[in-house]
Amino acid sequence: MQFYYGAQNILRALDEAEFWKHQEADHADLIHIITPNLEAEYVGRLTQFGKEMHNLNVETAKFIESVNRAEGAVSPELKAQMLEHIMLCVDSSQKFVDFMEELLDNSQAVRGNASSAAVLNHMIRESQYFIGIAQLILQ
Repeated sequence: MQFYYGAQNILRALDEAEFWKHQEADHADLIHIITPNLEAEYVGRLTQFGKEMHNLNVETAKFIESVNRAEGAVSPELKAQMLEHIMLCVDSSQKFVDFMEELLDNSQAVRGNASSAAVLNHMIRESQYFIGIAQLILQ
């Protein structure tokens, strides 16, 4: 990650969050598609993750719009709200990673589908990338 945003690294974190929450919502949909016989106990949770990621993406877009309307002048209050939101995004990504690891470990449907397992491992690495980038910014 480049740090040329300087004091505005929070804006980079918002950009990353917007992209990765959209990706993770798509990933939830893709898991449904590539694992059509996924156990019912996981289907509901996966649907919830998809909705959560979509909602976080929408909220992130609202923060970005607020920054655009303010022409980049981020008040301390807005910055605090953005930091809290980014922490929520990181937390949701970690929970999604944990869920995908649970699928790899416990789902017979995933274990019986080499493509599903390979794609889940790729998705996990992508979410971990976002977690790492966001944590660097939050430090």
